[in-house]
Amino acid sequence: MKPFVTLGSCVLALIPAVALAQQPAACARVEFSQEVLSRFPNIRSACLDVITKGDQQYAVVKADLVRATSSRMTVRVRMPDGSKSDPIGINVNPKERIIVNGEKTRIQDVAIGQELTAYFSVKDPGIALEPAEGIEDVEFTPLPATPEPEPAAVAANTEMPKTATILPLLGTIGFVLIALGAGLAWLRRRVTA
Repeated sequence: MKPFVTLGSCVLALIPAVALAQQPAACARVEFSQEVLSRFPNIRSACLDVITKGDQQYAVVKADLVRATSSRMTVRVRMPDGSKSDPIGINVNPKERIIVNGEKTRIQDVAIGQELTAYFSVKDPGIALEPAEGIEDVEFTPLPATPEPEPAAVAANTEMPKTATILPLLGTIGFVLIALGAGLAWLRRRVTA
């Protein structure tokens, strides 16, 4: 019985060590402002690292791209349990490049579903994608107080463009009537012969 108790206590002792290994010590120690925590309460658990540029600190997170235009991208931040955050919009400059899979990538070449690295400002509630150049020149997009609408919800609220006309239907009806007339003429000739 004693070996099982010892083995069980060793396993229980390892659980906190495994939990701490998943979250870097810098993320646990960094002082997020109340404003950042109110806008993104899960930032500490989503944080993978903390970097310092100049006198500013930034929390590094991984996010999946869910929507993109030439001037704005919407991402969902990955959580340690595999879940994802609400959509977060990030303003981007179409002329700049970001880092994707370790390579400099143009904004227009980024694909939906790709994993991106993003930086959260520790003091001001703002987010930016990992730039290809120095972070000093990056403009952070303020985190909104309410989450962005889901991509499906946005699509449900928009009407489809009205590009279809009635001409194909009229053409099909005309073709059916001509075929019916030809069939009746053939049938009449066959019956009278």
